[in-house]
Amino acid sequence: MIIRKAEPKDAKAIAQINVETWKDTYKGLIDDAVLNERKVDKKRIAGWLNRIQDPSSIVLVCEDINILGYLWAGPARDTYPIKNEIYALYVQPGNQKKGIGSMLLEKYKQQINGEDFYLYALKNNAKASSFYTKNGGALWPEAARKFEDKNTQIEEICYIFK
Repeated sequence: MIIRKAEPKDAKAIAQINVETWKDTYKGLIDDAVLNERKVDKKRIAGWLNRIQDPSSIVLVCEDINILGYLWAGPARDTYPIKNEIYALYVQPGNQKKGIGSMLLEKYKQQINGEDFYLYALKNNAKASSFYTKNGGALWPEAARKFEDKNTQIEEICYIFK
């Protein structure tokens, strides 16, 4: 397996992993109506193509024969005293617990020269909480947030990595 910078040709595979992982990981945590609307379509693929080509964004993929997971990060979107944020880190459901997520995190840390960063995870997502804690993240309660997506209340907790 290798970790490399994503290329435009990877946009469809990243979109597929995004949709598959949401539907698998968030079942029971997010309303089924929201999950069922997620599809690999031209709009989602174009969104990933834009993220990959955005110079302020870091998109990494883990590749074997196929892309198994990805990490998307960039400048912090909040006003915390930390300038780096991971926006998404997903590994195909069938390839989780194989070290792929940890490898993506390590490569990202190298790319930002070991600087601090943070990320949000869905509240009550025990698998994510365990993974982030195991990989050096600490719960950052003051950074928790809530928002609404298609009339569904979403609560997220935040992890900080120092």
